[in-house]
Amino acid sequence: MRVVVTDENVGPYLRDSAELAARSVELVPLPFADRPRLLAGLGRADACVSVHFDAECAGAIGPGFRFLQITAAGTDHVPLDRLPGRVAVANAYGHGRSIAEHVLMVTLAARRQLLWRDAELRQGRWRTRMTDPTAPVFTTLPGTVVGIIGLGHIGRAVARLCRAAGMRPIGVRRSARGRDTADPDLEWTDGMAALDELTDACDVLVIACPLTEETRGIIDAARLRRLGARGTLVNVGRGAVVDERALYEALRDGTIAAAALDVWTTPATAPPGTAAPSPHPFTELDNVIVTPHCSGTADNTYQDRAAEVIENLLRRLDGADPRNLVQGGAPR
Repeated sequence: MRVVVTDENVGPYLRDSAELAARSVELVPLPFADRPRLLAGLGRADACVSVHFDAECAGAIGPGFRFLQITAAGTDHVPLDRLPGRVAVANAYGHGRSIAEHVLMVTLAARRQLLWRDAELRQGRWRTRMTDPTAPVFTTLPGTVVGIIGLGHIGRAVARLCRAAGMRPIGVRRSARGRDTADPDLEWTDGMAALDELTDACDVLVIACPLTEETRGIIDAARLRRLGARGTLVNVGRGAVVDERALYEALRDGTIAAAALDVWTTPATAPPGTAAPSPHPFTELDNVIVTPHCSGTADNTYQDRAAEVIENLLRRLDGADPRNLVQGGAPR
């Protein structure tokens, strides 16, 4: 099996795999940005391991190409409809705990006004309730209701960590068929029809769902008003699930208390310095925490993700379907 590898984070673990070496898997590292070499390599490859795969890549694959391993959970950037039915497409995880810890970290930081307090003290302003009775106070985590949109690997990891911290997670997911109160990780789960109820009930709204036509823009001005003036929004899913203009205005006007944004409508692959994360000036607001889509990039994320990729390559060699199959591909 000849495998083009463009993911420079997962690639080293694949090269060190004794299992792949024993099965004579040929790994061909090619930078995604080196288009001529990449496209030529795809024409001779049996498989590809990559974070990204665009229409030009899909058009370059040769007749022997059978497997595309995306080394991320989201496949909204992959032109699945451009790939022949013989091509199996799988995604990968390994990042649930890292993202869950990020959610807990930014939730605490936002609700305790950590960045704002840090900035004030750096400017020489020593402001607490002991020195100023009007200084804001915060609420500790126990009893805080966390509404989670999307209950896949990430949403589940968020729910478990929040529950361990004494919070009360509830959630909605696209595949749910009705109310479930027996879930060990959440007080209740339901389908997307219960999204307004979830938004009304929660103190912290966590977006952990993929971007689809169903989820695009579902957090709009009306739902931000439902979240309310004490509410915090945390987005680790996809930027376009939220109406960014409505969110900026809600933060600016105090419609919601705070937000922590790790994903944006601007692609995470934009070269440094070429694009702002958003056309709206979120960075001018002191009630928003901004990060560059880094919540899942722990060192063990790539180790765990590589283990999933190695297993899938071996499964393909053995004629079995890969795990986390997204689309198509009869085994050879």
